[in-house]
Amino acid sequence: MAPARAGATDSTKKRKRTMKLVIAICLFVLSACGGGGGSQAGQNPPLQTSESIQTAPEASTGASPDTTTNTTTEAQETITQTIDGELVSRSYHLRYPANPTESSYPVVFFFHGAGGNRTDWLEQNPSIAELIDAGEFIGVFPQGYQQRWNVSNETNADDVEFISLIINSLDPSGLFDLNRVYGVGVSNGAGLVNRIAKETTIFNAIAPLISQQTLALGDVVPPRAVSVFQVSGADDNQVPLNGGSGAADTVFLSAQSSAENWASNANCNATPTSTSELWGDYSVDKASFNGCLDNTRIHAIIVRGSGHSLSFGDSFNLYSEIWSFFQATETSGPQNFKLLTLGDSYTIGQGVCDNCSFPMQLKESLQLQLSEQDSLDVQIIAETGWTTTSLKNALTTQMPANDFDLVTLLIGVNNQYQNRPFGLYETEFVELVNSAITFAGGDPSKLIVISIPDYAYTRFGQGSNPEKISADIELYNTFAEQYSDENGLSFVSITDITQQGLENPELIAEDGLHPSELAYSQFVERLLPLAIEKLK
Repeated sequence: MAPARAGATDSTKKRKRTMKLVIAICLFVLSACGGGGGSQAGQNPPLQTSESIQTAPEASTGASPDTTTNTTTEAQETITQTIDGELVSRSYHLRYPANPTESSYPVVFFFHGAGGNRTDWLEQNPSIAELIDAGEFIGVFPQGYQQRWNVSNETNADDVEFISLIINSLDPSGLFDLNRVYGVGVSNGAGLVNRIAKETTIFNAIAPLISQQTLALGDVVPPRAVSVFQVSGADDNQVPLNGGSGAADTVFLSAQSSAENWASNANCNATPTSTSELWGDYSVDKASFNGCLDNTRIHAIIVRGSGHSLSFGDSFNLYSEIWSFFQATETSGPQNFKLLTLGDSYTIGQGVCDNCSFPMQLKESLQLQLSEQDSLDVQIIAETGWTTTSLKNALTTQMPANDFDLVTLLIGVNNQYQNRPFGLYETEFVELVNSAITFAGGDPSKLIVISIPDYAYTRFGQGSNPEKISADIELYNTFAEQYSDENGLSFVSITDITQQGLENPELIAEDGLHPSELAYSQFVERLLPLAIEKLK
């Protein structure tokens, strides 16, 4: 988050401190402010009951906040609305950063599915609470009337008005930055975020999960362009991927048509760029529409093998991914990213075309993820035959800058091939890692260490004691991986890809030794999700 402006007057600083104190006191004594206190999480229904959505807790790096003792970070509020001619009290839940340090925060609305409750999000997805507690945003969790949202006449409630009333109740002079408001919804809740984005200017960006637009909503032109992170299950039997009749007798657009509709509304390029990623236990196909109005972006994700579900495995944090997408939409103006790749013949792509090496393929794949106005520059410092010593000397001579956004390091095969002492590799690998971190501005999180390919599985390697080659390469890679793990560095293993070279000759370049263009493309498939995250 951006810090408060420097040079604020003493009176301004005092006003902000007072405001935060008032908010904290108000939240602590909720009964005096018209709300109810927080409580220990109970055994509520699953995220979806009538729509049978499978869910699993997100991967968590820390304990979920204790809502019993942490009363100053949560509040339950109510809004009075007329439904069927009667005044109805409708509730919503607020969760604030654990230790507010900013003058204001973005606001993210979370909409449950049919049969769900506002409390389901925090109880079943610890990663959402972690993002809020870390000071990323304030979370708003509204409760649907009769546990549903009125998207296709499910109830008689005007839910667009309900959310507008909540927005109007949030104090823009307090912690709420109402210029940065986002919506996340699942299933029936996704239908509502689609509808609000089509009919109002409330949301800057939305994430409709396991639902597309309805056929009727597709005809509505939004008052402004909005960024969309649409997720659909390839095997969804309640919101069909290819459109048609689904849950609650609603007729849906296909996932593709829904995304194209959003892209058309935002005047994006008509043809999306397509990439494949790994989300936990699932492979996903992503279509990204760029060149849109006002830096908006449209991402349409299809999860292969997944149905009406958000269970992708503990290793994937869906809400961190969504929040990164929302943050990217806040960036204005073109950005220039810089990638530095350090290594030897495997880095320059010996035996393949100039644009077929893994650094060049990685650049192309990353460029597809960026806005059309952004640029990505690649600097390659590598030569055929280089050992760790050779690379060290080259870095001393070439002196790269220290402002790279991403750095990769793949080195060591020539130490093995030239029978250099393994102790030399242990020493110089660490020195090269430290240099690489320096080139990344001192940020170790921007470095990716890549394992050494196993050339024993090539025609060349088969004539040079392949068993010893594989054993040596494993020794080198084990050291590099252990060092990376012990020091919190990212390590990506691609060695197993090259060990398929004998059974799949297409993975070997024509020189009979180096990886082919196809093999490098498989390297990039593993590197890409991590590289995208680091650039974000």
